[in-house]
Amino acid sequence: VVYGTAYSDSFSCCYLATGGTVFQLKAPSTPGGVWTEDTIADFALNTSVGDLPAAGLVGQGGAVYGTNTNGGYCGTVFGLTPPATPNGTWTTTLIHGFQGSDGCGLLSNLIAGPEGTLYGTTAGGGSTGCLDYYSQEAGCGTVFQLTPPAVSGGAWTENVLYAFTGTNGDGAYPTGSVLLGKNGVLYGSTSYGGLAGPGCIARVGGAKGCGTVFQLTPPTVPGGAWTETILHSFTAQNGDGSEPGQLTLAPNGVLYGPAASGGVGSGTIFAVKP
Repeated sequence: VVYGTAYSDSFSCCYLATGGTVFQLKAPSTPGGVWTEDTIADFALNTSVGDLPAAGLVGQGGAVYGTNTNGGYCGTVFGLTPPATPNGTWTTTLIHGFQGSDGCGLLSNLIAGPEGTLYGTTAGGGSTGCLDYYSQEAGCGTVFQLTPPAVSGGAWTENVLYAFTGTNGDGAYPTGSVLLGKNGVLYGSTSYGGLAGPGCIARVGGAKGCGTVFQLTPPTVPGGAWTETILHSFTAQNGDGSEPGQLTLAPNGVLYGPAASGGVGSGTIFAVKP
């Protein structure tokens, strides 16, 4: 079975999208047959969990989790639980609604960690150092963690692991998902921020710089602060890229990714070794 999202199911006269769905595709029983599509969530019919999903989904413990760009003021995280009987109705649950101070603008996939934990990024919100282009909410973006309840049906716990500032070499506007490495370390990229140079565009909202690749190391004691390390600050000079996108983590620990611009003018594929 393959799961996916459709961003919208209608547009208004002013080209404002609404709704969106989550669908599943079931493989044919015989080679060359037709795949079967089923809608398992229609956000136009259940606006309490938000709508307009712009990213993919992640499976965890039989359930499926995703993000909506609209709802909860600054977007939501939702969960889908499969039916108890074949062809039954999936149950949609609101996991968390973002309020700006904890992030705003959910544009990337969640990732699953140990014991049902979910990790994700918001493109804006969190701090006051930037004005978010995507939602006009103050903040340079966040990395967040959602911990499942100890008792079924309880509330999930959200923690902001890091809020970007876009100043003093820090990144801003993470639009890709984070990656989970060894010992619980998280890796990701920010589209802007870092060390501003002559080849970098001044981002609308105050963040300068050509983007970064960062590392977040978990605390040594429970409840402690995560430690951010900038692994690379892009310059768009001497063949270096600018505006990095989604990373991929190789088995040898090297991080690969695309940069939307820079290089000889049309972008790059880069590798960063922590």
